[in-house]
Amino acid sequence: MSVDRQWLIDALTDALETLSETVERLEDERLDAEEVMLDDLANVYAKLNFAVNTAETGPAAIDTTDHDQLIQWPECMPFDREEDIVQIS
Repeated sequence: MSVDRQWLIDALTDALETLSETVERLEDERLDAEEVMLDDLANVYAKLNFAVNTAETGPAAIDTTDHDQLIQWPECMPFDREEDIVQIS
């Protein structure tokens, strides 16, 4: 696997900023925690999925991949490696 390092940093930084904003909103007692979780936290997951799904292709993925595919749960997580499964068994 060849990862576009700077692209991954940028995508994860975006996810981190969104997570930070989500935590701030959860700390605001005036806001409904369930609504924040369902809306804001879902956005964090989408951004993390985007980071994984575009790690190899980098910015070109935006022009070549359907938006829903960019933010969906990755088909194969990069840390789901065969040697890890063997060691656990």
